[in-house]
Amino acid sequence: MGLTVNQVYYSWANVKLVLFGVPVTGITEISYKAKQKKENVYGQGVYPIGRTYGNVEYEASITLYRDVWNSIIKAAPSADPLQSPFSEIQVVYGGSAVTACTDRLLAAEFLEDPLNTKQGDTKILVTIPLIIGGIIHIPA
Repeated sequence: MGLTVNQVYYSWANVKLVLFGVPVTGITEISYKAKQKKENVYGQGVYPIGRTYGNVEYEASITLYRDVWNSIIKAAPSADPLQSPFSEIQVVYGGSAVTACTDRLLAAEFLEDPLNTKQGDTKILVTIPLIIGGIIHIPA
């Protein structure tokens, strides 16, 4: 099928995120999806006679250590990551035991600059929602 080599499957260990052309090592989660509104069209009777299609919409977010987010803030215009120009985020799946492939998240921008921590936390993670303009899958 081309997706595995020697029955080794993709895992978190094979994921690399590239933001502003720089690999981000302090990321703990990435989430993205595309969805399109689709509706059945009805006429005479109770069964669909056709289908209509609406817009394609995208959702995305990244979770990373606050220390890494601080580096992004420091590099942002006026130390405000919400003012960073949109850029492409690359999510690369690959390694010595699996075939490399890449997902490109187009026109990505940060939507929030959050912080949520509490007493007893041993690490501070921030989840940053993103707005993206498209997803391109580049298979191996």
